[in-house]
Amino acid sequence: MSMHTPQEWHRQTGANMGQAQNTQGRAVKQNVTSVRTHHETHGEHLGRYGNLTGALEQKVQDSSRLVDGLQRRAESLENSIQKTQHSLAMLHAAHQAKDPQIQLCLWRLSRRERRPLREQKRDPTEILLEQEKETLKETQKRLGEAMRRTESVIRDLEDKLQEVRHDIDHKLQALGIDQTCLRTTQRSHGTYHEAGRPNSVPPGGGSTAVTGNIPSHRGVNARLAPADTHRNEMKRHQDTVKLGHSGGAKEERAKALRDDNSKLISSTQKAADDAAAKTERGLQDSINENQHLRRRLENEIGETRAKIDHTKDTMAETRAQIRALEEPTDNAATCASFRRQRATREHIHDPVSTRIQEHQMSTHRAHQELLAHHAEEKANLQDLNERMERLKDDLRDKTAALHIDGDCITHQAGHHTLNMPFNHPAATAGTLRGRRHDHTYNMNRSNFQHIGKSD
Repeated sequence: MSMHTPQEWHRQTGANMGQAQNTQGRAVKQNVTSVRTHHETHGEHLGRYGNLTGALEQKVQDSSRLVDGLQRRAESLENSIQKTQHSLAMLHAAHQAKDPQIQLCLWRLSRRERRPLREQKRDPTEILLEQEKETLKETQKRLGEAMRRTESVIRDLEDKLQEVRHDIDHKLQALGIDQTCLRTTQRSHGTYHEAGRPNSVPPGGGSTAVTGNIPSHRGVNARLAPADTHRNEMKRHQDTVKLGHSGGAKEERAKALRDDNSKLISSTQKAADDAAAKTERGLQDSINENQHLRRRLENEIGETRAKIDHTKDTMAETRAQIRALEEPTDNAATCASFRRQRATREHIHDPVSTRIQEHQMSTHRAHQELLAHHAEEKANLQDLNERMERLKDDLRDKTAALHIDGDCITHQAGHHTLNMPFNHPAATAGTLRGRRHDHTYNMNRSNFQHIGKSD
């Protein structure tokens, strides 16, 4: 016996077909939605690829520009460091160049201390030598301070160069990664564009996949807002620019210091040369003054010798006169002795007796006067001889002092021949070369053969 009536059978079949139609409608609607979603998804990802590729290209371009700027700054810093090191070497050479000048000055002072005690006076030459020594020490002090400042600037430049290179390394590493991402993204973009292209036509015609537009309803909320990421990128650019500017400021400071160093080297060299020239003139003036006094001493010695000779002649004449008085003295004594033998009646004081007495008194007085003159002449001769010896001693001392000053003016330390570093490729930093300069001084070769002889 049948379980269903025909009506139930028709109704059941109609219900099945209705359900099938409903399912077909839902399926059609879902297919339409899926096709639209396929095209939207494809188009969205093409847009995302485009955005990502553009962002990577912009990032790579910006990073390359920043790296180029930093590399130029690094090269400029290296060049500035080299120039500043050259300036430091010039300071060091100028500082060393003062050493032989100071040694020469000290040698001259020490040499002049060996002058005879009579000649050890604090003359203008000694004052000029002391002033030259102080000038040279002051120039070395200023050069030393400039060297310390320059070394500090070089350290600052090297630190800044290291900082720039460190930033370059970081940016190059990030740039390499971004370039790799860009190449990967471009390859992935092409692959996805072909593999992910929908085969069906979206409802209503057209395709978002062609334009690559991102539908507004398919937007996403990233963890970092675009404004934040843009601010971070701007800060990255600003930090790089600030780093470059700080490096430029240090280079400007180094350039100003190099200019100051050049002026200091020139000014200190001029001060040293002027002091040396004053000392040379002072030594020559001392020699000229000494020669003038030596000529006066030689003339005085000649006049004293003439007076000694004249005094000796006078003494000889006085002795001759004393000896000549012996005859009248003896004659008066003889006559007086004979006349005492007269007879008593004739033994009177007559004019002859008066004349004999006068003659005896006259010869006695003359003898005493001549003896007194002879003693005075002898004392004068002794004084003249003593004065002669003193004059000779003075002349010997001044001659010794003259030769010492002559040695001082002819002895040179070779400080006029200074090879500065970097003047040519074969130059060596800090090389000093010296030579002996044969200066002549006006010292007349006077007749010294009488010096030291005794009369």
